[in-house]
Amino acid sequence: MSRFIQIAPALVLGVCAPAFAADKPVTFNKDVAPIVFANCAGCHRPGEIGPFSLMDYESARPWAKSIRQAVAERKMPPWHADSSKTHFLNDRSLTQDQVDTIIAWVDQGAKQGAPGDLPEAPKFSDSWAMGKPDMIFEATREFVIPPGEQQIEYQSIHLSPAVSEDLYISEWEILPTERKSVHHANLVRAPEQLQTVGIGQAVLKGGDYIGSYLPGARPMRYPEGTALRIPAGSNIQIQVHYTGQDKPITDRIRFGVKLAQGRVDKIVRTCGTDDYAITIEPNGTFTMDTEVTLNFPLTILSSGAHMHTRGNAYTASAVLPDGTKKLIADVPRYDWNWQSNYELAEPVQVPQGTKYHIHAFWDNTPNNPEAVDPNAKVTYGPWTENEMLTTWSHVVLTNEKLGLKVENGRTVGKFDDAVESVHPAILQTLPNTFNAPRKSQTTGDE
Repeated sequence: MSRFIQIAPALVLGVCAPAFAADKPVTFNKDVAPIVFANCAGCHRPGEIGPFSLMDYESARPWAKSIRQAVAERKMPPWHADSSKTHFLNDRSLTQDQVDTIIAWVDQGAKQGAPGDLPEAPKFSDSWAMGKPDMIFEATREFVIPPGEQQIEYQSIHLSPAVSEDLYISEWEILPTERKSVHHANLVRAPEQLQTVGIGQAVLKGGDYIGSYLPGARPMRYPEGTALRIPAGSNIQIQVHYTGQDKPITDRIRFGVKLAQGRVDKIVRTCGTDDYAITIEPNGTFTMDTEVTLNFPLTILSSGAHMHTRGNAYTASAVLPDGTKKLIADVPRYDWNWQSNYELAEPVQVPQGTKYHIHAFWDNTPNNPEAVDPNAKVTYGPWTENEMLTTWSHVVLTNEKLGLKVENGRTVGKFDDAVESVHPAILQTLPNTFNAPRKSQTTGDE
């Protein structure tokens, strides 16, 4: 299951120029800029995580050969799900024609082209990829990240202002001061302030898991007619796993939101799995199957997973009560550097009693260059050299029809066809971290 099995065709592509290269002039301004502006500039711009900017020719040209190799091998833009099985709204992968265009541009000398051919560059606001937020929740305290330190105690941080009335949110983004210093961060809301912030703690207190900041994370945008609801009196809190860089960094993390407008029928919620039963032998591989049962008819909107460096692949499926299986997402080339939330173009509807099932695979062998030390035995733990498996899907109640009239994130009335609905506290059975049955398989040197 090594991700390297899939690279060979791309390597062939990388050494063969596209057929049209000889008779069709390709320039940055006319042909390449539209591709990179649409698919790459979100990360490859000043202040973002990309190592160089693609916002103009002068910045891109010195990296032409590296760009060619990365797109030919389909390492960039980062996309690790199998889009032939499931279509995704946020698919960053390039079409074959786009790959061929970039290869041809480099092979022809990476020319700039006529100034008039250059399209307008995308605009970004204050490093917010989603544009200027309508409202910003900010950490109530700064945290100084010690230089070079990789095992920093998880920080439980409260965000302000307090929520004094019900808010309905259509899009959000978590923004650290320095993205490279945040390994991950879990955002929750709870009816009271938690001393130790965590997903389980928030849910058991009657709150919700909102979402996470992860490497490669992009803004979360909800489908039309749906919204995230943050009830009045909620405390918004975040658990942050920081990692040290080469110098001290002071971080004050922010949570920016865009407020819903118009009709809202369904509230976006989250279900998922969490499992501690991970043991990977030296120079071995490990598989796990874990699942929870869904307590309501749900429509599944997305899929995501958090593993560490040995994480190699995962598949999320819905197993219906009659045994029928529906694929949610197949991610055969999981990359811990780019932990995407895969947004389904065709949401998956499932009945009450469905098993939300995860099959995951880890590779602790020399075949996986991300494995820090293949000779080490690896178990569950919070640090990068340990392993994790936390998965999630954003969902809505299939039969919910709230009919809310919303202006600037606040309800101002209801439509005549609105149907009264309860707000269920627990969408699913407890995950395996609470000692539910589990299955796993491991291989390694004896």
